[in-house]
Amino acid sequence: MVQFVRWAVRDHQVQREGLWWVANPVGVVVLLGVPMTLVWGGLVFMASAAVDSRHFFGLNSQPVNLLFSLLIGGALVVAGLSAMPWAVRVHGAFACRVLGGGPQPSRAQLTERVAQLTETRADAADAQAAELRRIERDLHDGAQARLVSIGLTLGTIEHLMATDQAAARELLAEARAASAKALQELRDLVRGIHPPVLAERGLPDAVRELALTAVVPTEVTVALPGRPEAALETAVYFGVSELLANVAKHARARQTWVDVLYRAGRLRVVVTDDGSGGARMEAGGGLRGIEKRLGTFDGTISLDSPVGGPTTITMELPCALSSPRTSTSSARG
Repeated sequence: MVQFVRWAVRDHQVQREGLWWVANPVGVVVLLGVPMTLVWGGLVFMASAAVDSRHFFGLNSQPVNLLFSLLIGGALVVAGLSAMPWAVRVHGAFACRVLGGGPQPSRAQLTERVAQLTETRADAADAQAAELRRIERDLHDGAQARLVSIGLTLGTIEHLMATDQAAARELLAEARAASAKALQELRDLVRGIHPPVLAERGLPDAVRELALTAVVPTEVTVALPGRPEAALETAVYFGVSELLANVAKHARARQTWVDVLYRAGRLRVVVTDDGSGGARMEAGGGLRGIEKRLGTFDGTISLDSPVGGPTTITMELPCALSSPRTSTSSARG
């Protein structure tokens, strides 16, 4: 019971509901009570006109007094009914702020959000189709062609075994070398789809491996108390890989820093280099591709690259971590 009470007292939603029990009666009285008072007051004022002795503008005329009573009472009723929808909307916004911890999104915000989700879904579908075409092309032009060649070579070896064993041994050696190349191409293809180190050891070690193989010396700092979901890890991994490749191609940098941080439910990856700067977000460029890939997860990418450097690119994504282990370390490649 003590543990339950402690949890209830510390839980933010329970605190908001307790506040609602106190704030709601006040809100009802202030927001809904005034329009309802106007409506009922106007009705009572009109209903009591025939039995109440009223005088307007000093006139002692029953028809005139009755007419003005109906006009004033009707105006009160109209005012109350007109204010009622506004009071209900304000009460709903008040309830959302107290119970939900924030204002309710407007129709325009919801429309913009739907449009954004539609765009990111289309980008994700296009990226998936492009990835499938790339895999098909690599298989057709690489490993598949080599395997077909190996099959033809083995058929030739079969015919030469009885007549020219020396030539058959040479062809057999070529077939062995071709099979090794085909195996390496398949491994490279699998690594391009989902790197084994990323699947086995997670994002920190995968980023460190990228740093070790990078052309420009790269220092990695990771503060990640857990592991994000696999799809998000893959998106961040290939984003970092693309950024390190861009540094090697265009930045003319001597040093690169990669910081992977997790704060307040958001994963932030910052890639900084001491190159010449001047990078831009161009349509069809690598940074736009990273932006589309991150947009699938509601992620963003920002660029700060003045002429003369340094260049800082920040990727930020909302995510939840799966395991409570802590990984805070640095590596230099």
